Amino acid sequence: MATVTTFQRLDANAVRALLTSPQGGVVRDLFRRGLRVESQAKRNLSGLGDSGPKRVDTGRLRASITTVLVSRSGAPAVVVGTNVTYARWVHDGTGLYGPRRRVIRPVNAEFLRFRPKGVQRYVYARQVKGMVANPFLAKALSAAKT
Repeated sequence: MATVTTFQRLDANAVRALLTSPQGGVVRDLFRRGLRVESQAKRNLSGLGDSGPKRVDTGRLRASITTVLVSRSGAPAVVVGTNVTYARWVHDGTGLYGPRRRVIRPVNAEFLRFRPKGVQRYVYARQVKGMVANPFLAKALSAAKT
């Protein structure tokens, strides 16, 4: 019976390039998954499926969602997010439906004044309930698994 002995030499530079290089397979797959999350978050804002209420007036929030490849402690990572200031209120909700679970009341005046969408005149209110949350980013994370 013959005996076969094999030796394998690991090329550390090639492994490092595979794991951390922008052209490496791991980074490409990470970025591809980030793009899936971005696409799903944009669909969630449009109110498609069971993703929550439709939250598109101008499309600014939806258009601002981006995917960026970054390095965290030397390891590649993907950040999916937005730089629009009101995104947090849409995501987490406001008033009774938000983190504080209270109605919204004016601080410096007797009434809140606002113009609802599609109405020419102002509406005055002592308090409003707020806006139901649409966690468009949190719900989009499941898209990274596929």
